[in-house]
Amino acid sequence: MSTTGTAGLVERATLDDLQRTFLFEDFSLEQLHWVIDHAEVRRLAAGEYAVHQDEAADAFWVLLDGEIRFSRTVGTQDVVVEISDRPGTWGGWLPIFDNIPTISLRALRPTRALRIPKDATQQMLNGGFPLTNHLLIGVYGGVQNIEAVTRQQEKLAALGKLSAGLAHELNNPAAAAGRAAGQMRELLASQEDRALHLGRRLSNDDVDWLLSLRDDAAARARSQEPLDALTQSDREDELLRWFEAHGVERGWDLAPDLVTAGLTTADLDVIASRLPAEVLSDSISWLCATLSAVALTGELESSAERISDLVKAIKDYSYMDQAPIQNVDVHAGIDTTLKIFGYKLKFSKIRIVREYDRTLPKITAYGSELNQVWTNLIANAVEAVSGQQDQQITIRTYADGNSVVVEICDNGPGILKELQARIWEPFFTTKGVGEGTGLGLDTTRRIVVRHHHGDISVSSKPGDTRFRVVLPIEQPVNG
Repeated sequence: MSTTGTAGLVERATLDDLQRTFLFEDFSLEQLHWVIDHAEVRRLAAGEYAVHQDEAADAFWVLLDGEIRFSRTVGTQDVVVEISDRPGTWGGWLPIFDNIPTISLRALRPTRALRIPKDATQQMLNGGFPLTNHLLIGVYGGVQNIEAVTRQQEKLAALGKLSAGLAHELNNPAAAAGRAAGQMRELLASQEDRALHLGRRLSNDDVDWLLSLRDDAAARARSQEPLDALTQSDREDELLRWFEAHGVERGWDLAPDLVTAGLTTADLDVIASRLPAEVLSDSISWLCATLSAVALTGELESSAERISDLVKAIKDYSYMDQAPIQNVDVHAGIDTTLKIFGYKLKFSKIRIVREYDRTLPKITAYGSELNQVWTNLIANAVEAVSGQQDQQITIRTYADGNSVVVEICDNGPGILKELQARIWEPFFTTKGVGEGTGLGLDTTRRIVVRHHHGDISVSSKPGDTRFRVVLPIEQPVNG
């Protein structure tokens, strides 16, 4: 990748170069000659940068001919803000941009650009050169465009993260359901053969008794608590010895399912005392298969419920098919957001502590926007505690007059005091390069303050960072 175009061929600008641009159209001849004396023309090869966002801009650049692209890296994505081949298109350093991260200016084909050093640019602005109208229009439109494109990219990036988490969440029950369905198919095919074979060899009374035993065993299996590995192994060994003593075939295959269902050697003794010895092995095999079918059915039901819950969570999170502003339960929104984060929270072993005031009323709000607030704040808290031995996020709600307060707290390392006032600034981020856009908290603040007439603040020290969101219960009539 080419870096800043300092290696480009340098030449002197001409009057024709400047007069062909809209930017200098109102300049006098004296002012044009001043620009020529204080600037230089750089030839940029295709792919070469005039300015790169990772470097502080030290000059004002004006396109003379060629084509240039304005872009910003958001996360790991290169987001194109504008592409222009219009002579006079400008970018780079201006005093108003001193506290705003630079955007990259890159030539798309062989390009000539006028480079006006920082000091000369400041002299032009102080000296009343007729740049003001063009710069004001460009600054306003450019910043609006940059923020809109970058915010859209951040939303897509956030959606991508949520989608990845949901994919993991959905994959587990879907895979479990697939396995259970495949095993059920095999089980039903073999079970039919066993049932027909036994039906020809058992009396009606024995069949009725065996069916009753099946129902009792299935009921016990559904309420059976899981055993620890050692107890499970010991009981399987007991059943194996019983099977060997009674000539039951494939005992190693039957024992695990029967123990899981809660059957013991005492239950098998009852079966052996009631049924003829020649059908004992087939009867126990049939019973084991039936109990396996019950377990697989339960697994299918559980998987389907989990998938249904996740689909509902997605609908609740986005407030799909609902009015944009409505009465919102903040607890439901927070819990739905946590459900969306389920995989990441489980994988990271982060403890969530809920300190909810369940007596709080619903508030009038834009539900999907509030969920974006909870998403940004919880995501920040997750990143803050990641890697610690003790990872905890506390979510607290309470009333404060006519407002509802939500605090999202983490026990991470905290935010440096000198940075706390800057975290709300657009594009400011404390994360490493490529890890954040610096718009998450800016977006959060806009939603809370502008859209909901509320307030958001932060207090932080090592081990205790608290974001405090205050939301009015009722929105103003003109809100």
